[in-house]
Amino acid sequence: MAGILSIKNMDEMFEETAINGNQPHQTENDIVLKYSESIGKGYWQRTFLPDGISIDIENNVFFNHIILKEPDGEGWPEIGFRLSGNRKLYTGEVMQGGQNFLCLSDVGRGDVTEWAGNQRHLKVDINLTPEMWAMLIQQHSQYLSPHQQLPLFGVKNAPYYELRTTTPVMQSVLYQILNCPYRDFIREVYLQSKALELVALWLAQELDYRQINQSTVKLAPDDIERIYYARDILITNLHHPPTLLELSRRITVNERKLKQGFRQIFGTTVFGYLHDHRMEQAKQMLTEQKLTVAQVAHAVGYSHLSHFAAAFRKKFGVNPSAYRQK
Repeated sequence: MAGILSIKNMDEMFEETAINGNQPHQTENDIVLKYSESIGKGYWQRTFLPDGISIDIENNVFFNHIILKEPDGEGWPEIGFRLSGNRKLYTGEVMQGGQNFLCLSDVGRGDVTEWAGNQRHLKVDINLTPEMWAMLIQQHSQYLSPHQQLPLFGVKNAPYYELRTTTPVMQSVLYQILNCPYRDFIREVYLQSKALELVALWLAQELDYRQINQSTVKLAPDDIERIYYARDILITNLHHPPTLLELSRRITVNERKLKQGFRQIFGTTVFGYLHDHRMEQAKQMLTEQKLTVAQVAHAVGYSHLSHFAAAFRKKFGVNPSAYRQK
């Protein structure tokens, strides 16, 4: 079992620091820091993009459970997407793979956070200047919480976290960022477009969440756990998904609460989520070009290639065979 390692300074985590005399790998638009081999393997990377946007990628495995006294933040709004690994936030909440969050500001905070040991931590952050965040939300501020509107009033020192579930469409964009096929200027344009796409998807999810919550009952923690269990049942049974009645019986929640809970947590219907998951999985497989279109269709639960092709074309506006050849 991994031990516990307390770290008082971020410099202790990296090889390339002023403390040990090594300089970080840096280009015009990127900074890459490798984690110290004494605590784990992996790297942290920041890519600077136009219009006050940057992307951070955290990809590591720590040998021990890490407890870190974090430095004061930069005060930039951040939308973070954790793909894998558990991290305990300063709020006491544990952020898991498949969740995203909004942090409006971490100025002057310097709180303690924790990373689980012997897990792959993969996370993508979209950082925006307060001015950029204010510009993006000012037309729709009536749908956002008071905390989310603070940058509109120039407030930069109000730490705030809010966890949400990452949708299949978001997951697809995240993997496109992690596997960017371009270099130089085209890479910069591509990553900026994907960063803004993620922000748009997050805002759409948040608006749906706010509007749905105005007309739905509040879910108890046990209900939320059961809804997540229902999600897991769906995505592990792509070939033979259960009916709503079967699913509600398996998680011991009535159909009405199952449907309400799914829309409240994931922003879509039960089978809307299943459809999106199938399509995003198919899109990823076609991008990798390891399987034929027919094999991809079967892998995501379609027994008829024509039905798969029609669903893919309706979702993405292109035939799967044409998409695979890109």
